[in-house]
Amino acid sequence: AEGGGGCTMPPKVHKASAEAAGAASSQAVLEAPITITTAVAPPAAAEDTRAVSLVHRHVFGLKSSVKGNVHFINEKDGEAQILYPAGHNTILYQADQKVQSRVFPGTEGSEGITALAVSPNRKFLAVCERFQDRASCAIHDINSGKRRRGTLTFADCDATEYVCAAFSAENKFLITQGGPPEWKLVLWSWDKARSQGSTTVSNLTGSAIHECSFSPQDSSLVCVIGDGIFKFFRIQEGNLKPIPNQLSKLREANNQNYVCHAWLHCERLVVCSEAGDVLLFDGGGEFKMVLPCSPAEPRSMLCVAAFSRGFVAGGDGGIVRVYERLDNDAKEMFRMTKAPKLDGATAAGTGGPRAGAVTAIAVSPQEEMLAIATSTAQLLQVPLSGSDLLKAEESGVSDILTSFHSGAILGLDVCVRKPLVVTCGSDKSVRIWNYAERSQEQCKFFLEEAYSVAFHPSGFHLIVGFSDKLRLMNLLMEDMRMYKEIPIKACRECRFSHGGQFFAAVNSNTIVVYKTYTCEVVCNLRGHQSKVRSVCWTADDSRIVSTGADGAACEFDIVTGKRCSDWSQKGTSFSCVIAYTNSDSTQQVNTMYVVGSDKMLKEVQATTLTNYVESSAVLGQLAVASSAKALIAGVAEPDKPGPLRCYSFPLEGDYDPYQAHSAPVSRLRITHDDQVVLSAGDDGCLCIFDLKKKAPLRRDKEPLGFADEILVTKGFLDDKHTSLQELERNVESLKCQIDLQLRHLDSDHKEQIAVLQEKYSEEIEGEKRKHEVLREQKHESEMESAEKIASYEDVHAKQTQELEQSFQLKMFVEVQRYKKLAEDLERERQEWEAQRASLVEDHKVVVKTMLAEFETHEHRNRDDQDRIIKERDSAFKTHSETLAQLEKDADREIEELKEMYEQRLATEKDEKVRLRGQAGIHRKHFDELKRQWQKKKDDVQKEEEKNRAKDERIVTLMKDKDSNEKEIKERDKTIYDKEMRINDLKKQNQELEKFKFVLDYKIKELKAQIDPKTGAIDSMKKQTQAMDDELNDYIRRNKQLALDIS
Repeated sequence: AEGGGGCTMPPKVHKASAEAAGAASSQAVLEAPITITTAVAPPAAAEDTRAVSLVHRHVFGLKSSVKGNVHFINEKDGEAQILYPAGHNTILYQADQKVQSRVFPGTEGSEGITALAVSPNRKFLAVCERFQDRASCAIHDINSGKRRRGTLTFADCDATEYVCAAFSAENKFLITQGGPPEWKLVLWSWDKARSQGSTTVSNLTGSAIHECSFSPQDSSLVCVIGDGIFKFFRIQEGNLKPIPNQLSKLREANNQNYVCHAWLHCERLVVCSEAGDVLLFDGGGEFKMVLPCSPAEPRSMLCVAAFSRGFVAGGDGGIVRVYERLDNDAKEMFRMTKAPKLDGATAAGTGGPRAGAVTAIAVSPQEEMLAIATSTAQLLQVPLSGSDLLKAEESGVSDILTSFHSGAILGLDVCVRKPLVVTCGSDKSVRIWNYAERSQEQCKFFLEEAYSVAFHPSGFHLIVGFSDKLRLMNLLMEDMRMYKEIPIKACRECRFSHGGQFFAAVNSNTIVVYKTYTCEVVCNLRGHQSKVRSVCWTADDSRIVSTGADGAACEFDIVTGKRCSDWSQKGTSFSCVIAYTNSDSTQQVNTMYVVGSDKMLKEVQATTLTNYVESSAVLGQLAVASSAKALIAGVAEPDKPGPLRCYSFPLEGDYDPYQAHSAPVSRLRITHDDQVVLSAGDDGCLCIFDLKKKAPLRRDKEPLGFADEILVTKGFLDDKHTSLQELERNVESLKCQIDLQLRHLDSDHKEQIAVLQEKYSEEIEGEKRKHEVLREQKHESEMESAEKIASYEDVHAKQTQELEQSFQLKMFVEVQRYKKLAEDLERERQEWEAQRASLVEDHKVVVKTMLAEFETHEHRNRDDQDRIIKERDSAFKTHSETLAQLEKDADREIEELKEMYEQRLATEKDEKVRLRGQAGIHRKHFDELKRQWQKKKDDVQKEEEKNRAKDERIVTLMKDKDSNEKEIKERDKTIYDKEMRINDLKKQNQELEKFKFVLDYKIKELKAQIDPKTGAIDSMKKQTQAMDDELNDYIRRNKQLALDIS
């Protein structure tokens, strides 16, 4: 996967044969009558098969979930480039030329990019990727675009992703922070693709780690921060050893969540917490203070970057805060100089979503600009130069490339007559892109979410399927204006015909065909049992092919409004269908290519499945370039990157993969001239590829160029004309005002010139007078200098004559002294010669004496030598005789000992056999005893365990006993209190009984008095009841009489 330049080369070619498979999906296909045919290309194009490739042109989008997703890179000529992830690629963008100069594709088979890191010399890029089994990190050379051999994969780490990575200051080492469950920090010697050491940095609860970094001043010091985690490590002998720090002790109880940090240029470290506190440390990790300028707002400091005068931080709400260092204030240390809001440069000003949280900040090498990435996938720039910081009212926030979709792209279509593309997404926006100029033409936000979009071939009209209605719009120069609404809710598929005279819109399981310019219904196409997910027009616009979630692929005739053919496969949900018309054959035949959830690419003609290819992945979208003999497919595996596959056409099964999106591919289109491939995905990215052939396409005539006409309204032209006239009047009035101001300025200037001339003439006269005075002073000074020089010359001549005389006298004295010394030298030389001659004579006499003594001593030594030789010969003869006698005695003793030891050996052998038998018996006995000992040992261990358990039980029971005794004592005390209370209550009860007796007696007396009164009351109640009845009867009679009277 080594790609260079702007070209994304395929890593390898996959082969998917069309043989019968034993899988369930293949079995379902084989249930229908299948005729497998081999597509044969025309002879002229046979040599061009497999000669098609996709070359990266541009990517619109940003992957906001990547850690460190924006960096500045130094270019060779000094210009800065911006590095950021888009889809499943890393893009190097040159802002001055507005081109993406290099693309670093992700690894095939990975589940997405998780983190980026750039070396301090800005020459190498580390790309961390998530894999199903183990995380991986790849190193790229930014200048050449090549990928370094070997990937950084740690065998002892079970994490599937690296959450952060960082290079050391000398670009020699790399650290990667693994994800859950271990949160392991790994040190790499990345140029050798070898790990140096690792350590687990999280706590016992497995808190998340957010960032890691090297100290730029000391590459052996590593800092790691996370949720309640703040640690320093020292690299010693290839190992990461933790260093104690004060912060863990001071803030252990607060359990702060540290989200970002940065090493400042003044050899300091700032750490930001989720609560909005900024903590300052020195270069060795010693805690200094919490900065008073901290915003102290939740999630206001989510990312931080350093520059020479301080640091920049960003967080929720789209606010970027710039802090500068105060050299003369030891208490404040830093102050906030600027806090621009990013919402002004984003779609929030036009009714779109806000900028969201700031996820990454990068400072340009010249510190003139900030590159900012947001959680809504926007890439912005803010000026940082000193002059711009003084402008508090103007933030200067703008897009680096252009604004991007902040959610999944749901609709995509391409224009025929113009190099324009339209997209709609879940962010409720409809955008027009120019793929030739790599720019965004228009962007408009709506109140409803748009699910599908179609572009008229002329480039003047759009169809957008909103959640409430289907709207037809005119594409004006600066706006999209609706001119018709069709009551179709949540239309997820709409397509213009190739000629533009019709358009088809999906309404649940029905396809409705309309006339473009009158919006009259041509026909309603029914035949699907479930929702239709894809439609496509044939080349002559006479038929429509469709597929849906019911697993059916149908072909409709729009003239009759009836279904011509259909083919279905139960249990499969198809997501896309395309129609290919073979123009080379005598009879026009339409072939359908469908993909769905069964991981197969099928070729259907009429009601017959003619060919299929197993894709080993779910394909979501298709597009065919008939002139280039290529079929493009987009992978739509859930929660996995969505690459593009370029199949040879007619379909054979071979394909080349090209990394494109970090999420499933949602839409795929090819331009009318088969030159450009456009794909959109759920990651919000729009990828543009050039479709290249090794052999140029044969064209019968020159291609028609793109149209440059635009659509405007009469009111727009009137407004422009009115504004132009108003501007012309303003220009005339400004000219008059400027002429008047110029005349006033000329008169003022003339007066000022006269005043200045008079003033300067007076000053010139004064200067002339000063000049005359100075010239006189100069003449006087010259005269004084001449007199002084003459006197100095006389004095010098006298001194010179005196020095010559004294020198002559000194020379005469020195010559006399030299002669005397020469005479002394000659005398001493003669004395030395005499001494030398006497010494030589004495030496000769001594030598003769020593020679005579030597000769005498030598003669004596020769006599001693002869005597010693004779003694040696006699001693040798005696020794030889003694040796022979000893040898004879030794041989005799050896024979005797041999016989004795042979007898002893035989006895020992017999004893050995006997002992061997006894040893076998003892060994068996020993094994048996060993087994019994082991058994006893096990029994002892079991008994010890039982005893231990019983001891523990005894301890527990003793504790229970103590607690129970304590409780019994407490309860005894409680019982005693209760008994005393009961006695008191009994006494009170006796008193109450007496009182009760008295009350009972009084109650009896009162009852005796009440009984007569109760009888009287009852009689009165009966009397009252009788009176009520009589009254009611009286009322009823009155009512009857009133009725009779009326």
